[in-house]
Amino acid sequence: MHVVLCANAPFSGEAIALLREAAQGADLLVGVDGGARTLLRYGLPPQLVTGDGDSLTRAEQEALVVAGAELVPTPDQDFTDLDKALAYVIAVRGATKLIVFGATGGRLDHSYSVFSALIKHGRRVPIVLVDEMARYELVVGEWLCAEPNLRGRTLSLLAFGRVEGITMIGVRWPLTDDWLAPGLRDGTLNQITEDSVRVGVGSGELIVMLHHV
Repeated sequence: MHVVLCANAPFSGEAIALLREAAQGADLLVGVDGGARTLLRYGLPPQLVTGDGDSLTRAEQEALVVAGAELVPTPDQDFTDLDKALAYVIAVRGATKLIVFGATGGRLDHSYSVFSALIKHGRRVPIVLVDEMARYELVVGEWLCAEPNLRGRTLSLLAFGRVEGITMIGVRWPLTDDWLAPGLRDGTLNQITEDSVRVGVGSGELIVMLHHV
C-alpha cells in the first residue's frame, strides 16, 4: 500500500507540487496532527488523521470527520506524532511505501527526531521524506536512483554515527569501500555527473539527501 503523510512543518515551492503529484497516486492520504490542516489548505482532504490532537481545534477535528476523515488518536507522549503515524500505517494499514511531507524544516530538534524516525522505520519499509529543498532516504544495503534531469544535481550523504563500506558512483567525487563519521569525515555537497547514481553501505546508518535542483 502506497501511503502519503503530511506533517505540520511549513513548506512551499517544489514540495507543494510534489505533494499534489504524490497524493494523486496514493492509496491512503494521512494528516499527521496539524498536517491535516495543510492538506485541506491545498485541497487534499485526508482520509486518515493521527496524532495527539494538540495542533487541531475541536472544530477542525469535527470538520475533518464531516469531510470523511477517520481520526485515530495517538496520545502516547513517549513518541513523536510522526513516529506514531509511521508505526500505525505500517503495522495496521500494511503500508509498503511511504512518502512524508511537512516533516523537516524549522526547529533542529524536530528535524533530528524526524531523521530518527526515518532510520527506525526505514529499515522495514521504504520511506521518502520530502521538503522544499530535497528528498531524504535511508540507505538499506543499496540506494539506486535513475530519473530524468539527474546530472548537475547535488547529492549529500548524512552519516548518523560511523558508516563503513560506502560505495558511491555516478558523482564527481566517487567513493569505494570508504567511511564517513560525524566530526571526522563528511560526505556532503557532491555533484551528480551521470544519468544514474548508486550508493552502497556495508554497515551503519546513512541517509541520502538528493536536492531537487
